[in-house]
Amino acid sequence: MKKFYQLLRVNHYIKNFLVFAPLLFTSGVNNTDNLIISFQAFLIFCLIASTVYIINDIFDIKLDRKHPRKKKNRPLASGKLSLTHAKFIVIILIFFSLILINFNRELLNVTIYYLLINFLYTIYLKKVPLVDIFTLSSNYILRVYAGCVALSVDLSNWMAVTVFCGALFISALKRKQELFLYGHTSRKVLKYYSLNGLKKIVDISAILSIIFYSLYVISINDKLFLTIPLIIYGVIRYNYLSDGKNFSDSPVDEIIKDRQNILIIIIWLFIIINSTI
Repeated sequence: MKKFYQLLRVNHYIKNFLVFAPLLFTSGVNNTDNLIISFQAFLIFCLIASTVYIINDIFDIKLDRKHPRKKKNRPLASGKLSLTHAKFIVIILIFFSLILINFNRELLNVTIYYLLINFLYTIYLKKVPLVDIFTLSSNYILRVYAGCVALSVDLSNWMAVTVFCGALFISALKRKQELFLYGHTSRKVLKYYSLNGLKKIVDISAILSIIFYSLYVISINDKLFLTIPLIIYGVIRYNYLSDGKNFSDSPVDEIIKDRQNILIIIIWLFIIINSTI
């Protein structure tokens, strides 16, 4: 089961919780109908995201076999799963995605955009410096947008720019750690980056995400002011930890394994949910 867990990147499903952001900042989780609709959108993005990860692994199998970590952790690169099995799983994931989309057909266009952008990323965009991390960051906005489409609400400009800057912070940090840990050989685009340059992008996007988040929550609900110190602390702590020797190139793994991050997220959710009741 572990090899399927790794192939599907189940631990990365945490990113798909962004689908619930429009729900949290509008009707709240006490609206059962909207909660079910948002959960359907969440499931769709879990399936679609896994599809994208597998396709990317298929394209990158030769390069992954040369990577110090991926050659052990990626089922295709390590030989734990065959390409035939991977392609079959992709078909199954797409089949179940279409079934779920049938319950909310408005999400079809969003998922097509997501698949198209990631296909272009896999075959070309990931090779272009800066474009690669901006493309990765756009995926986060699409998740939020999917949540808005599912609930038939408009995507706030403030929410969009906040999510994008936060995603840029994470994406640039991922590249910085890849370059620091493995050098240029782990990813071709890294030869165009420097640790100092990526660090500047990380710092700038961190500051902007805090500023935009603060302006957004203050503009919609005064009660949410209490979440601003949590966000500031979380971003600063995450950036601080990234300078440690044990910090990996997987931002998701680092968020999950840090107890303070989990506690911050729980408190943040409590305040957000309480403000909508």
